Amino acid sequence: MNSIIYGFADICTAAFKFLPPIGALVNWIFGITATVGIIYWLKYDSSVSRGGKNYMADKGE
Repeated sequence: MNSIIYGFADICTAAFKFLPPIGALVNWIFGITATVGIIYWLKYDSSVSRGGKNYMADKGE
């Protein structure tokens, strides 16, 4: 029974070595996505403010 528990602990220890880089990658993806979204939102808002078409306000057919 001890060998099963120690084997599981070894598997978890090996898996946890991969988690920090994956976590950092997820943070970068989230940050880049948020940055692109904010830049698009600001450009769209300035375009609508200057008289451009507000396609987000159009109702569906």
